[in-house]
Amino acid sequence: MKIRTWKVTTLKNSYCFDILTEEFRRFELDLLGVSKKYIPEVGNMKLGDIEFVHSSRKDRVHRQGIGFIINKEAAKACFALKGTSTRTLITHFTTKKFRVSVIVVYAPLEPTDGEKSDSDEFYLQLQEEIDRAPGRNMVFLLGYFNAQVG
Repeated sequence: MKIRTWKVTTLKNSYCFDILTEEFRRFELDLLGVSKKYIPEVGNMKLGDIEFVHSSRKDRVHRQGIGFIINKEAAKACFALKGTSTRTLITHFTTKKFRVSVIVVYAPLEPTDGEKSDSDEFYLQLQEEIDRAPGRNMVFLLGYFNAQVG
């Protein structure tokens, strides 16, 4: 199973989907985690032979959001999907050899001096999602963590 994750600046325009799906096919991926996709609402889109599942803000504001793109074979193996927030999306797959849980995230920025952030709450919720994954499943954590090193 070929799994990747990309931070996408925006998917507001249809040509962005064309580029994304073209690259998905070119790299012959099974699953692509997409973070910071800026499409409001929650839903599924068929893009030819692949499917785009996404979760985002319900107020139609083009901020935050996560999703994943899966090919036909991965879609057949998918047995559960849960968008827990605008920043976390989890799905489960059963393959011939093992079970997989994939969690796609878009983490909030860490606060600077004196600023308030929801990052602590985000990481607590993320840990809860990881703990809820079935014990026999391999867990893949994909996404954009807004991390700064150095």
